[in-house]
Amino acid sequence: MAVADDYNRGADMTQMLEFDSIEVLFDGRSILNSVYMCCERGKITGLLGRNGCGKSTLMKIVFGSMPFEQKSVRINGHSLGIHYLPKKLIGYLPQSDLIPSYLTIRKAFELFEADLEAVSKYFPETITMVDLKPRQLSGGYLRIFEVMLILESKSGFCLLDEPFTGLTPLYVEKVKQILRSYKATKGIVITDHMHRHVTEISDTLYLLAQGQTYHVHDPRQLVSLGYVSAL
Repeated sequence: MAVADDYNRGADMTQMLEFDSIEVLFDGRSILNSVYMCCERGKITGLLGRNGCGKSTLMKIVFGSMPFEQKSVRINGHSLGIHYLPKKLIGYLPQSDLIPSYLTIRKAFELFEADLEAVSKYFPETITMVDLKPRQLSGGYLRIFEVMLILESKSGFCLLDEPFTGLTPLYVEKVKQILRSYKATKGIVITDHMHRHVTEISDTLYLLAQGQTYHVHDPRQLVSLGYVSAL
């Protein structure tokens, strides 16, 4: 049975995204070499790691926007092969420039086939902003639209890179609540430099260090692996 068919019919089954066998070298230095992650629908999977460790590169490879033959990406054990990006099984929020500068917010949601009304449900003040273009919005409100655009897309899995960028503390908490509500129908992978928020919201947590992913079962591992100096 095709993976895309399962999503199209909204199959009532556990959906699991797995990826591994990804090896990346940059200037002779190994960026990714021993990676395994699993994300299930109904859960938020956190990915921690220091700046420059390869988190964004990993997300781009899994999403499919960075062509890379040396990888294995699977949903429910079925390999997605190489050219799965057009199937829109995985959504990706990059650190910047999700919505092209020439599009209005309304048009971007139409192209993504995403429900724009969902944004005003959580953020009523944005109802007057939907016909603006990205450069006409503050960084915080643009990020809110971008996060909601990915969550409201048809993709069964969402990779969110720095979703809290530019948000006030109040809106960070609100977005965290929204992510918790969307995980009922999505598998969500999140990474952000605000690591305490990632740790708090995640059902499953991984740390990327020295090209490897470590499944974090105990917060004290973050200290022993050198990610933080103290809890």
